[in-house]
Amino acid sequence: MAREGEIRSVARALDLLDMMQRRAPAGIRAHEAAEKLGVDPATVSRLLATLIAHNYASRLPNRHYTLGTRSLRLASAWIDRLIQIAAPPMARVADSCGETVYLVQLVGSEAVTLARLASNRRAMIAVEIGPSYPLWASAAGRALLSSVPPVQRPLLLPNEPYPAFTERTKTRWKELAGALRQAQDEGLHVEDGELDPQLSCFATPLLDQHREEKLAIAVSFESLRPERDRQMIRKALRREWRGLAHQI
Repeated sequence: MAREGEIRSVARALDLLDMMQRRAPAGIRAHEAAEKLGVDPATVSRLLATLIAHNYASRLPNRHYTLGTRSLRLASAWIDRLIQIAAPPMARVADSCGETVYLVQLVGSEAVTLARLASNRRAMIAVEIGPSYPLWASAAGRALLSSVPPVQRPLLLPNEPYPAFTERTKTRWKELAGALRQAQDEGLHVEDGELDPQLSCFATPLLDQHREEKLAIAVSFESLRPERDRQMIRKALRREWRGLAHQI
């Protein structure tokens, strides 16, 4: 029951956000949220639809609901924990290749930047929520997609053909699945001019069977960089993937 002076629908939406934050990243089912709020499922569906429309909530492939990209700015404790997990591999990659390293998380159906570590490492890891990247057209997105069970991957993607950003963008599941298979053995996902014709990106998932969050680290650079620089970045990211894969 709403307190005096409260707007009931706003109070319920805030309570719903609290539930999703406590259950992040696994999320909560709509019927469970309805029971906890003491309302009918249709009311919760409308609340969730509104939160999703404003990017405060996201729908997962298993029909759970979790925080959206805008809510991440409110979840400081969660973000701090993820950065602590990712800090060692980010530092090692930055040291090895001298590039800025980004931490990216799967949020709903987007790859969302959480933080970055500059190559000179004069400052601590900077929290930097956003921007987000499409899963099919970015190395970071495909690294995150590879962390999801195969049966769920198509559920995170739009209808074919996927939106194209450049003439190199993969717009069909067949070619995207091929790229995922190619990256599977070495753990390195490659993007060359698919979002921006002048930019390339390499990314690797941060594997952990005991953690529900899907994380990846990525390095973005100009497409004209010489092959020796590209190989240096590849080796640094592959080393992290192999080390983490061996642990699990």
